[in-house]
Amino acid sequence: LDRGHFSLEKFSRWLRAMCIILLTRATDSDRSKAIGYVDQAIAVLEEHGDARDGGDLLYPLDERQWLLSTAYNTGLECLHTSMVDEAKRWFECSTVICRFVPDGRQRAEKISATYSDILARYPTR
Repeated sequence: LDRGHFSLEKFSRWLRAMCIILLTRATDSDRSKAIGYVDQAIAVLEEHGDARDGGDLLYPLDERQWLLSTAYNTGLECLHTSMVDEAKRWFECSTVICRFVPDGRQRAEKISATYSDILARYPTR
């Protein structure tokens, strides 16, 4: 992705479409590509997360919330299929994305607590 050629809004919408396609296919390689896109979105948010045009965020709030819920839900799906290492990566992404949504600190704490609780149910290797 070359975000220099996209507006942040177009970038975020394109990224959502790509992730939906990849996650719908539900293969290991497609999930790996999807989390790569989520990592790119996090990098963009870290660089431009506070950027505004007037009062509106340039990286739309609905796309931030979609990223958060998708990362969290994909982490849960990975845990339910015993892909604990992959689940950990998705949960880590979701907690980072919390920095860019309203009430992010509380959401991050809830995600971390839920993840810890769920992880405690899985046997260690």
